[in-house]
Amino acid sequence: MDELTPIPSYELNELLIALKPYQAGAISQLLEKHGEEEAAKLWLSANGPTDTQKFGGAGSLDSKPFWNKFNEELRLFICGDKKYKKERDKLLSEAKPASLVLVSGISGLLGSTLGFAPSLLAPAVAMMLYVIGKVGVNAWCKCG
Repeated sequence: MDELTPIPSYELNELLIALKPYQAGAISQLLEKHGEEEAAKLWLSANGPTDTQKFGGAGSLDSKPFWNKFNEELRLFICGDKKYKKERDKLLSEAKPASLVLVSGISGLLGSTLGFAPSLLAPAVAMMLYVIGKVGVNAWCKCG
C-alpha cells in the first residue's frame, strides 16, 4: 500500500463546530451518556419522524446493518483503499483541512455511496473522526 497522507486529529469541540446546531446539541446529549462511537451508532439508529423509514430502509429496529455498511465505507476511506484514493488525496491536500471541510467532504463521499444525505451522516462522521484521532489511524485500520 502507498504511504498515506495522515488524517489530522481534532479536538471534539472542533468537530462539533462542523455540525448544524441542532445536530451538535443532540450529539452533545448522546455524549453525556455514551462514548463517541456509541453516540455515532445511536445517531444512525434514530427513529426520526414517525411513518418514515430508518437508515437502510429496513423496518426493523436493528440499525446494525447500516452501521456496519457505514463503518465499512469509512474504513475504506480512512485506511486508503483505492476506491477513495483520488478523493482522499484531494481532501487531505491541505496541511490540516478545517474540520468542516473534512466532515462535510467525507459525509458527501459516503452519502453518495450509501444513498443518504451527507447532513444525516455528518454527526456520525464527526464522532468517528474523533475516535480515530484518539486511537490513531494505523491502530484503527488494523482493528477492523
